[in-house]
Amino acid sequence: MQLNLRKPLTVILSAIMVLTTIASLASAAPKETETKDVYRIVALGDSVSVGYEPGMKTGSIPYGYVDRLYEQALFHGRSELASYAVMGLTAPGLSTLLKGAADAKKLTSADLLGETTLPAEVLQQADSIGAKTPELAADLAQANLVVLTIGGNDFSPIIKAIKDLTGDTAKQTIENNFNITMNNYAESMDKVIKGLHLLAPNAQIVLADQYLPLWEPLPYYSELSNAVITLANRLDTLAEDLNKQDIPLKIAHVSPKFVKNEKKFTHFNVVEEFDTHPSQAGYESIAQTFAEVIWKQYLKPAPRASGVPISIIINGKEPPNKPTMINNTTFLALTDVADAVGAEVKWTQKTKTAVFSKNGRVVSITVGAKTITINGVSQPISTPAYFQTVGKNLKTYVPLAVISSGLDYQVVYRKNLLAAFINS
Repeated sequence: MQLNLRKPLTVILSAIMVLTTIASLASAAPKETETKDVYRIVALGDSVSVGYEPGMKTGSIPYGYVDRLYEQALFHGRSELASYAVMGLTAPGLSTLLKGAADAKKLTSADLLGETTLPAEVLQQADSIGAKTPELAADLAQANLVVLTIGGNDFSPIIKAIKDLTGDTAKQTIENNFNITMNNYAESMDKVIKGLHLLAPNAQIVLADQYLPLWEPLPYYSELSNAVITLANRLDTLAEDLNKQDIPLKIAHVSPKFVKNEKKFTHFNVVEEFDTHPSQAGYESIAQTFAEVIWKQYLKPAPRASGVPISIIINGKEPPNKPTMINNTTFLALTDVADAVGAEVKWTQKTKTAVFSKNGRVVSITVGAKTITINGVSQPISTPAYFQTVGKNLKTYVPLAVISSGLDYQVVYRKNLLAAFINS
């Protein structure tokens, strides 16, 4: 069970980081036109859905499970991501957020977080999300997938109550509080998922269970491990009941992967900060679990050979000839581009001109020229096409982004993967 127990400074830094995250996600996943077949993802929940890690500073951009899931979607086709995660959010708070979206009512941090001593920066981030309930409703209405982590802040009072206790006292405190908290949480989640389905009627909903960030030497590890299993079973029952009502909820069981990996997968530290957020390894594990539930697999680019600057994935596949980079522009062999995007290409040797065409769009590019023609309109380019020897063959290399955008394809660069996704 992920728990939100940070020192005030960490909370402040995380809030500043979240404000940066909202902007970065918007730029990383631009809105597409309605005519395109786009797989739309909406992320909801708490700080785990934000991708927070302790130590982040102003300007830090997280790389959490949501970011990785967006990349997984890009492996499968043109995709879009919208995130409405809120630091410190509980299950009742999420229910309030969804009701605000349903009622087209803008909300405040007080509505979402209740009475709290969290710093002003955290409240500002909650205010920002609360003010976007109309956008949330619109995004959910078009969503194909909704993913969420929620519950760590619901269960955190139990850990707060026992963190300074030992032995039977701690065990009794867990026994006295866990079932009540779990029942309240399950009730809230039943309400959340039903409300979410009304707002996102075409979306598959995937909810994570709660991992345990504590490791074995702690005196109450065994009791909390059993509680995590009990909660996971309760969520399975919730999913079964809702599925019978034609509400498509699946549970991503992240908790088993954290067992025996708690030190590697979390930042938990009982002495200094008592922070329980996932590490990069933990976020990777969470993303893998979600991806296995959604797509039955977790994909990665093939290892790059020395000298290959980035990976190129075009409609889910990597072309045979490796890309090159000149003046921050990615180039691929002309035939690779044509084959990968399914475009027709005509080559005129006399003028050394390639003409790509697909779906009524025509892109013409000439080796050495600093212009490109898209549907008859000439546009400047910074780096022209060129010849390059590959083995015993002379191949024409063309700027990939120019060709793909000219053919109206989605081009998304993911810095953490050092990969560019091109999807039709």
